[in-house]
Amino acid sequence: MHRKMWGIAAAAAVTACAPGGERSDRFLLEQGRLYTTWLYGNEYEKLWDRFSPDMRQSFGGVTELASFAGRAVGRLGREQGAVDERVETAAPLHIYSRSASFDKAAQRMRIEWSLEKNGEVTGLLLRPETGAQ
Repeated sequence: MHRKMWGIAAAAAVTACAPGGERSDRFLLEQGRLYTTWLYGNEYEKLWDRFSPDMRQSFGGVTELASFAGRAVGRLGREQGAVDERVETAAPLHIYSRSASFDKAAQRMRIEWSLEKNGEVTGLLLRPETGAQ
């Protein structure tokens, strides 16, 4: 029990001591993973709550988001195999990028979430993977 608590405390200390950029990237990586999980899990209301005003205007409402995303995810099937993910900066935004294979897709696909520093979603892109990234 004590080892487990020390492990948790050590992990928290490492995170707290990480340089600001690393903490920010880690936060955005976690946000990208969470949003992708919500996308795959049809949790569109949660996604909607994290969308910027421009993203909300683009979709019009949760129903339209669900229709678009549901069709896209349904065509892909389930994510399978190795996942390649990263966070890159395209000032002033950050891009969470995730490349994966899906059981109904002929090639790997890339999901990109454009994010503000606070995790607000400003863009969503789903496209076939193109060569080495």
